[in-house]
Amino acid sequence: MGNQDYIVKKLRHIEILPTFPKIVSEILTLINDPMSSASDLARHMDPSMAGEVLRVANTAYFGTRNFRSITTMERAIAVIGYEHLGYVVLQMPFLALVQGPDTTFDRKLFITHAIVCGSLAKLIGSHATVAVDHNEIYISGILHDIGRIILYRYFKKEWQEMLLLIRERHMPAVEAERAIFSVDHGYVGASLLELWNLPSAICDGVRYHHTPGAAPQNRESAFATCLANQFAKRINMDTDLECFDDFATRHRDFCEAVNGSTDAITVHDEVRFLSLAYDSLKNAQGLIEVTAGDHDTGSCG
Repeated sequence: MGNQDYIVKKLRHIEILPTFPKIVSEILTLINDPMSSASDLARHMDPSMAGEVLRVANTAYFGTRNFRSITTMERAIAVIGYEHLGYVVLQMPFLALVQGPDTTFDRKLFITHAIVCGSLAKLIGSHATVAVDHNEIYISGILHDIGRIILYRYFKKEWQEMLLLIRERHMPAVEAERAIFSVDHGYVGASLLELWNLPSAICDGVRYHHTPGAAPQNRESAFATCLANQFAKRINMDTDLECFDDFATRHRDFCEAVNGSTDAITVHDEVRFLSLAYDSLKNAQGLIEVTAGDHDTGSCG
């Protein structure tokens, strides 16, 4: 049976990339700085990150495969865009931990949910009635489930015990986590991000995305991440984006959920909100295909 001290102690020894925490903090600062340039970002990437950014930029999704090869980081960053760049940089080292076939961890499903949740979290945050950092909420949405990768990769015995509870007792995954580890994946992910000194709004969004009302601060970030997670679970990327009218009809009740969850986040215009969600998800489709395939994302430990 795990406990919080045991988990945090083990987290302190996790080395996904030796320079990752420092690089991430620097890159997040640059992404949030309107005065930063592609050259500034390129200078702060290590070789593994640079290689993945170049790979993504040279895919058919970005319209470059049949045109010409992109060989410079500045051009690659310009082609990908800052928001997509944030996803590539933040998820790359974690996804390297779940390479190869494994029936106990669905890599493509994880990637799809992370991208959808990040996109929706940023949109929901933009409708908050109080000032929030949309980029931090986006990152919170992207990273909200990384604790699951950590549990899967570094707590193998407990992971199998958790799966047994889910299979045999039909226990919800979060409840099974708490039964085996004493905490859930939100706590694990946030604890790791805190060790890396990421902004508190991101850490709290990750930690409380299943229990946003318990957040002592950064509650708007927690609620936005929670709502985005709930919305993302409803989305079927194969069938939901064929027609906006069908999408709006199917998900209009989610606007009521947003309005009813907290006074801090209010959707004023249902059609506009759903239209923005639809466009955001359509835009995310290509990025999902680019990143969800079986490929080497770098030599992470």
